[in-house]
Amino acid sequence: MRAIIDADGREWSVTLGRESYGMQVLLFVAAGAGVRKALLASDTRIDAQAELDQLTDAGLRERLAASVPWEDSLMG
Repeated sequence: MRAIIDADGREWSVTLGRESYGMQVLLFVAAGAGVRKALLASDTRIDAQAELDQLTDAGLRERLAASVPWEDSLMG
């Protein structure tokens, strides 16, 4: 698990998740902001952890900016 601060000063926890079809995702969680997700290139949990470990804080902020609400993914 990682933590980052966005441009507005909000702290986000970043962890790994998995879609029902097996894709690995980053899950971004902040109090009052819900949960957001961004797909990873990795196919396995081990590779996803390595991908997360290699991302800089700036890289995580870029992924956060490109992320979508997790709840939206449940609807479609």
